[in-house]
Amino acid sequence: MKHLSSVLTTSIESVAKSAVAIDVVVVGSGPAGVTTAIEVARAGYSVVIFEAGPFVIPAHVGSMPFRSRDDITPRIHELVRYKTAWDSNPNLDADKPRPLNNDAWAAVGGRSLFWGGCTPRFADWDFADWPIDAADMAPFYDRAEEIMHVSGRAPERPPFFRGEKQSALLERLANAGIGASHAALGVDTREALNGYMPRGFDCAIDRLVRSGLLATEVTHGAIVLVPEAPVDRVVAPEGHADGVIVSDPDGGMRYRIRAKHVVLAGGAIQSTRLALASGLDALHPSVGKYVADHLFVQGLFKLKAPMGSPIYAFVDPTPERPFHVQIQGPFPETWYTPYHATVWLDCDPEGLYLLVYCFGVGEPSENNVVMQTRCRSDAPGDLGQYCVVADRTRNDRKVLKAMEAFLPDLAEAMGAECVRSQINPAGSALHEIGGLRMGATAKDGVVDTYGCFHALPNLSVADAAAWPSQGSANSYLTIVAWALRQAGEVVERLKAS
Repeated sequence: MKHLSSVLTTSIESVAKSAVAIDVVVVGSGPAGVTTAIEVARAGYSVVIFEAGPFVIPAHVGSMPFRSRDDITPRIHELVRYKTAWDSNPNLDADKPRPLNNDAWAAVGGRSLFWGGCTPRFADWDFADWPIDAADMAPFYDRAEEIMHVSGRAPERPPFFRGEKQSALLERLANAGIGASHAALGVDTREALNGYMPRGFDCAIDRLVRSGLLATEVTHGAIVLVPEAPVDRVVAPEGHADGVIVSDPDGGMRYRIRAKHVVLAGGAIQSTRLALASGLDALHPSVGKYVADHLFVQGLFKLKAPMGSPIYAFVDPTPERPFHVQIQGPFPETWYTPYHATVWLDCDPEGLYLLVYCFGVGEPSENNVVMQTRCRSDAPGDLGQYCVVADRTRNDRKVLKAMEAFLPDLAEAMGAECVRSQINPAGSALHEIGGLRMGATAKDGVVDTYGCFHALPNLSVADAAAWPSQGSANSYLTIVAWALRQAGEVVERLKAS
């Protein structure tokens, strides 16, 4: 019996031999890549997605019955996780190994297999550094929330956590002068109606499978998915992206795949690394620069008595307080690890502890860069041949101290105690941006306001590599909204050509 992956996917060789021209190649199958592929295919164009990692499971791991099983969930991560290097030292030798101190993932569906569910929008003021504003993004946010079935943002999709205890908590925080709200989550809470069942937890690969667009041969109006196919570089002679070079790790072959348009959607760091590996840093001095990650402080609150009900509250950021706080639980005493991104699904009403995640705005300094290395790692293909060189700015450190100081005050306002807190290093939030910075003109940035390279109009960026900055909000929703905007422009350019 064939595995599901062999029914829904195809080989590089099959794509290379296709008699049908490929309109769009998408590099990466996370939320940005899947969103782009679906939009372009529905417009009638042929799409091929190349994913460096394997096809693991077409659903969100955090919604499975074993989501908090310490003997199973880490093993799923290990199937697709690889180690990476983040270092604050700018004087690095590209040939010398450095400690692999951070995590990355390569799999069909990307990090949406493991993500934590919180889906707020950026605030209006978060777009101050962008060449577009909140009004430009608003219709794409609306569509993204509908596509992802985000709870808490529309009357037909009420908040996932909305009990009396949560309402009482929000009122208590409001009385303390702390604005808070029900957390918007990527969980479908619509009522089952006329045989329609809600779709549960949003996941990129689940969305791709449900689309009905997957095909095993290149076809107009369909998507071909090729897993375990690392893209070595983008081929871009004379101001035109001609396609990509793809490796077949099993057969030891490399293939040149031609396409009318190429979309980078491997995540901010991988899209930037691939641009560097393709020699695209010659196009603009900002390629590889202005990388940032959220400032990340985590905490643990202890209640005086059990709440008796699960909660997930969101303390809103303000211009004066450029960070937000996610409060979830209660649990027996625990601590955040990447293995338990959705541990909030397993709340213990009699527990005394609340997990607290505090995310702040990090500055995308010009000195924060993706640097190519020639050191091998456990990543597929060349995915691990880089180091992110990034340090905290003076303002970053100021905000981190303010975040850490805010947690005890927040706990006191809730009638709890902050028993533990920790400032996490750069890269640990896993919300990276930058490297292929957006600008209104070719002088101002690498890509334009639709993610297309100024110097290579048929090469675009569907992920957060294009962002000049980010708000405190978790990135997923804005990535989907940005990918929708980018995909619309790709379709218009295909029509024009």
